[in-house]
Amino acid sequence: MLLKAFHLLKAAIALPALSLVVLPITLNAVATSTSPPGKTLNLLPSLENPVLLAQRSRTQRIRFKPGESSASIRTAVVRGTRDIYLLRAQKGQIMTVKIESLENNALFDVAAPLNQSGQRRVLKQETMVWSGKLPDTGDYQIAVGTIRGNATYKLWVEIR
Repeated sequence: MLLKAFHLLKAAIALPALSLVVLPITLNAVATSTSPPGKTLNLLPSLENPVLLAQRSRTQRIRFKPGESSASIRTAVVRGTRDIYLLRAQKGQIMTVKIESLENNALFDVAAPLNQSGQRRVLKQETMVWSGKLPDTGDYQIAVGTIRGNATYKLWVEIR
């Protein structure tokens, strides 16, 4: 069982897009092949061991309601992960993005659409308010993260 947990930990650490959350569990008893029949061997009675669970960043597309040019999203992001939003926009439009969080600990980055080599140019990094004229047509990326702890936030995006 410990070997299996080690292999799960090893696999989780190898994935760069994941962060780890430690949750305590209690191992009451472990039966082994060397235990007498019908007997359970208590190797680690009530010892709390961490179990690592991967938290994934999530990606969502922002779509405005018909006739509207803005949208807001209320949700939360877990420390070590990012909420990534894609928004289709045209070259020359003005995008405005604002974020509010309960503890002022949520920030966002804005990146231009993918270029021919598959890279995104960062237009603004780690900010709470941004507005700018868009350089290209395509899917812009807004990545929300935290500077400390988890963050409950409201993200507001407008295109005009």
